[in-house]
Amino acid sequence: MLKLGLIDSDPAADLDWQAAADRLADVTIVDADAADAVLVAGVDAANQAAAAGHHVLLLPGSLCNADDAARLAAPDGIVVMLAATGRFRPSIQEVQAVNSAGALGPLGLLRIHRWMPAGAPVSIACLAEQLDLANWLFDTLPSEIYAVRRGESGSYAHLHLGFPGDGMALIDVATTLPAGDDYYSLSLIGGDGSVYADDHHNMHLLYAGGQPEAVRGGEGVTGLVNLLGEFTTAISEGRPADPGTIATAAALRVAEAAERSIEAGAPLRLDATGDGYELG
Repeated sequence: MLKLGLIDSDPAADLDWQAAADRLADVTIVDADAADAVLVAGVDAANQAAAAGHHVLLLPGSLCNADDAARLAAPDGIVVMLAATGRFRPSIQEVQAVNSAGALGPLGLLRIHRWMPAGAPVSIACLAEQLDLANWLFDTLPSEIYAVRRGESGSYAHLHLGFPGDGMALIDVATTLPAGDDYYSLSLIGGDGSVYADDHHNMHLLYAGGQPEAVRGGEGVTGLVNLLGEFTTAISEGRPADPGTIATAAALRVAEAAERSIEAGAPLRLDATGDGYELG
């Protein structure tokens, strides 16, 4: 039984973690002092917990750059994992299942819309979550990156990625919606077929008098359930979690390159080391 302590969380998120744990026979939420795994924010907190012998789930958004990810320490026998549910949403897992089976043929285009309320600037962490999906689906880093940012507060970012083999990705992230629900759409098109995940296909018409409303069915906490399943399996098998810190650092490196492209108004290319990006 994995005992998980929620150290750096908020009451609303705590309810989701509890709901996810309730669906798993081998996970329970406990006070932090009784835990053998903890949910924390920030590299220092993660490294302190790992050094104390705790497995670590790291809150998304608490890593500011690739250097932060590179500083994450995972002593022998300790699993450190970013608690991002992007890869673990059932709809996205189905997209990757079709892709990895080869049913799509050579990949041509990945299209992602991630639209949210709030009006805050689009952060590197927010970009990195979508870029991790691009790296995962194409199974490599992009060789070219061009990005632009719009809006008075930097509330819209559009990324154009080129991948080896002539594949590309178009990703737009916005925080310009009015208060309420967000919107997510992912389409993956190959030479032999296509597959997509779209919030619009999880909408149900509600007739309750007056104008009909569209009510989202959604995936609930299933992404968290799947993430916890991978986390606990990695611990029991004594292996790194998938995705691990290497994938986290790679996504942040691409996000940083996108920010540099925005500042320079020019594309960046993967450098000769295959690890960084340069103007060109």
